[in-house]
Amino acid sequence: MVLKKHASRRHPRRLIWFCHTEAVAERPASLQRLRDEVGLTTIMPESPICHTSGFRASPGLADRGPFEDWRTRQHRYPRIAEGVYPPVAGVVGGFDDAPLQRVLEHAARLGLEVWGHLGLWSYGGEIYPEHAMRDFAGRHLSPRFHKWGNGLCPSRKEVNDWVRDGLVDVVERYSIDGLCVDHARYPAPANVESLAACACDSCCELAAKEGIDLESLRGNLTACVAHLSNLRESMPLAEMLEQEESVQLWLRFRARVLSYWMREFRDAVTATRSDMVFGSDVFPPSTALLGGQDLIAWQDHCDYLTGGSSHGGVVGWATCATNLACEWAPWLSQRSGAAESLCLQRVYALMEIADLALPNKAAELKTPANLPLSEIYERELVRLVDVSAGSVPLYPPISATAEPTLVRQLCEAVRDVKCHGAMITVNPDSDEHLGILADTLADVGG
Repeated sequence: MVLKKHASRRHPRRLIWFCHTEAVAERPASLQRLRDEVGLTTIMPESPICHTSGFRASPGLADRGPFEDWRTRQHRYPRIAEGVYPPVAGVVGGFDDAPLQRVLEHAARLGLEVWGHLGLWSYGGEIYPEHAMRDFAGRHLSPRFHKWGNGLCPSRKEVNDWVRDGLVDVVERYSIDGLCVDHARYPAPANVESLAACACDSCCELAAKEGIDLESLRGNLTACVAHLSNLRESMPLAEMLEQEESVQLWLRFRARVLSYWMREFRDAVTATRSDMVFGSDVFPPSTALLGGQDLIAWQDHCDYLTGGSSHGGVVGWATCATNLACEWAPWLSQRSGAAESLCLQRVYALMEIADLALPNKAAELKTPANLPLSEIYERELVRLVDVSAGSVPLYPPISATAEPTLVRQLCEAVRDVKCHGAMITVNPDSDEHLGILADTLADVGG
């Protein structure tokens, strides 16, 4: 692959550890080991109990939180019985932040930067249906695709005002150097139904202010879906969608909703502390716009681009496109009558991966061993460098707990494509994996 040449200014080199708050609080020596052996510069702690770094909203803020009744919703989120908070937008009240405070103290002693972490919109709709996304028919998203996320409406002012105030609360009260807001997106586009949302009353009002008639757009998009019955003919899926002006208008509107609020959040944070680094993880370039993230516009209100996982899970950079194909191909086959294998090839072409060795059956995409993970990942990094044009630093995700050969390939891609660092998940007790990180990332960002 050939990279386009861009005028790029120098950006900070960072190796960021996406780590477990409580585990690091119990074993702080892991911070020094990663700093000394790998070159760790930054940590981003997350508690799996509350899905933030372990923040506790100040009492006055918590009193008016839209999600503070979460303990009454165990019927919608059974893990509440285990004391686990549901994944919703913003900070939470009543949480014990002592582990986070210990992590902050240890990081300060070691000279490590700390980025706080909390979530936004792409989950929680099934727990809070009153704030959930709705499609053009006014329906909630069905459970069929919930494993890819069932989101909250991103235009609800009462929710977003709460999130903004929570961000300000966090940067005023905790000794952090930056923020990485997670879930700043619609559900992963493998959730086929989520692509027709959100079109609730709140979003319709916002669209009207933007000069967009969502009612008319709904008819055009419905007709577009009907055109998919022609998939057996020669026109590629990518060309079919590109020619549908309504599709492009809808995707751009969804992205503008997210961009507007991300700008509001960043402005509030930097008005409180001008030195704060602010950003979010993003979908890989192949699926970003489908998930509501216009990566060019994203750089106007984020100080970096990073991701959640190099592979696996909902937002793996090497598997987002294949997850999409796994769900889209059967869906398209059912509607068009075309063979699933043909539908897969059309989706692969749309994702620009049709030349790779990929399965001809959707079910086989669920097995990582069937996928050219390092090749897809490198392709996403090349696109990332191209879309960034050197304007912000790039810290792509590396899941460094995988098979060592794959981890080395992922790290080499980050180095060779000339990113500025990486967001890493790693077991600090794994000598082999730490050795790979040290070998391959020593000069990254230099």
